[in-house]
Amino acid sequence: MTTSHPEASQPAAPPAAKTAASSLDRHYDERRWRDTRALIRTDLDRLCRHLQRPDSFSHRVYFSLLPGFQALLWHRISRWCLLNNWRWAARLIALFAMYLTRAELPPTSQIGHSALIAHSTGVYIFGKVGARMIIQGSGGFGGGFGPEDIGGGPGYSVSGDDVNLAFGARVLGPVRVGNGVKVGPGALVTFDVPDGALVMWARPRVILDGAGPVTPSARPEEPPSGAA
Repeated sequence: MTTSHPEASQPAAPPAAKTAASSLDRHYDERRWRDTRALIRTDLDRLCRHLQRPDSFSHRVYFSLLPGFQALLWHRISRWCLLNNWRWAARLIALFAMYLTRAELPPTSQIGHSALIAHSTGVYIFGKVGARMIIQGSGGFGGGFGPEDIGGGPGYSVSGDDVNLAFGARVLGPVRVGNGVKVGPGALVTFDVPDGALVMWARPRVILDGAGPVTPSARPEEPPSGAA
């Protein structure tokens, strides 16, 4: 008589799932060019999944030219240069990327794998950001609220994994942002945020007739009563 173990009765995980899980848990050494290339690949893969074209080669080529991915691409290269003591090259590449994409990602910033910038204009990332970050546009992580260094550099924040900044959201100063935090459109974070929190700004008020009376010249012209 044989006894069956519960573990033996469960189906084994497919190889693809194991590969995906191992890539998420992998540690990337940004000083190695091989790992820098792997980081660039995770950024492109994330963008292709976000735009629902993960397996199309022509779409991957097109997506690789989008400003959001270009900002991350040049940041990875400039950071590799910085960590290998090519400081002038790192600064020049970062400056070129800022002119090209309108996003400011200095090589001193540390960005985790599978990052996504939807719209690069007005985006800035200073400090330390975890894996699978999303920035929709016109916002990011900056300083300006004190020189304290909590691990991201003087005056900059440290963020966990899976942080999502909606359009216009900003994280400023030496604050800690937990894993899975979502910051709503236009919200400003200057304080520590725990894991899984949603940060929203106060709902704006609607003041009836607050803009003043509408002048007759500003009113739309009404068609004649006999017009069809």
